Amino acid sequence: MKKYHELPEITQQNFRALLPAKIAAIVAKICEAKKCSAKNAILEFYQSEIYRELEIEETKYWWKSPAQLYFELCATQNNRTQKK
Repeated sequence: MKKYHELPEITQQNFRALLPAKIAAIVAKICEAKKCSAKNAILEFYQSEIYRELEIEETKYWWKSPAQLYFELCATQNNRTQKK
């Protein structure tokens, strides 16, 4: 019998339920910061390294807040820009 304080295990199959709210919050931050459309922000995020990591349950990126993920997105973009 499960106790009330026990949470179900997060697996590759069920962790995707956590993603839409996180993605929406990150896209909103991109829109605000870059003054761009939601479509452009979504495309930018889906093409990012952060999104690729977020898609994989084992990386535990799903555990991070949207603010943390957005900060990492900006940091990776800044690193890429500085290397050019």
